[in-house]
Amino acid sequence: MKHTVRLTVSALAMGGLLGACSTNDKPYAHESARYVTAAERLGTPPGEPIVVPNGSTTGVVAAAPLPATSMAAPVVVPQTVAMVAPSDARFVQDMTVGSVVEIELGRIAYVRAQSPEVRAFARQMLIDHRDMVVKLDNFALERGHLVQWTVPPEKAATLQRLRSLDDASFDRAYMDEMVQAHEKTVQKLQVQAGSGRETAAVATDALPTVQHHLEMAQQIRATL
Repeated sequence: MKHTVRLTVSALAMGGLLGACSTNDKPYAHESARYVTAAERLGTPPGEPIVVPNGSTTGVVAAAPLPATSMAAPVVVPQTVAMVAPSDARFVQDMTVGSVVEIELGRIAYVRAQSPEVRAFARQMLIDHRDMVVKLDNFALERGHLVQWTVPPEKAATLQRLRSLDDASFDRAYMDEMVQAHEKTVQKLQVQAGSGRETAAVATDALPTVQHHLEMAQQIRATL
């Protein structure tokens, strides 16, 4: 005599072994368990009972195990701009030092440059960065920040290197330095401009000028 086991899709979806099924209210002995095939599961509309012929007088029907799921990748939460941007005091100090270095390099280039374009660029650096450093210093004084007008050792080494170059090598070396320095400064200003700090307005005001310096430096270097 053949018996029929009736299971629902919702029960199979749990993925675990079902309890003993019964015929005539008597439980089967767990002697010949078998899995429901994919065809048997997928061939029945959701919510409808699945009819699985059981060839033995005793047995149980277990749902096919669900495939193992891989662990989700850890979620990386990016830092906000305010967390990576320097404080107002640190920003003003860094930008002041940067402008002091630009002024010193501009003074050297205005005297040493062989190309009229390089010399004109150096003159523009003197004008713009003198104006910029005054604004930074006024901002710091109004808020009680003490700004040091000192050149860090690595920049002092750059000044000394450019002073020691021969005339034929100077123009290219100076413009290389200008491109690299202004690329870094543009990035710093962009970060600070979006930081929400008080100096965001200072950075926003200076950004177009520094971007213009970078564009000029790139164009002049391409001609050397």
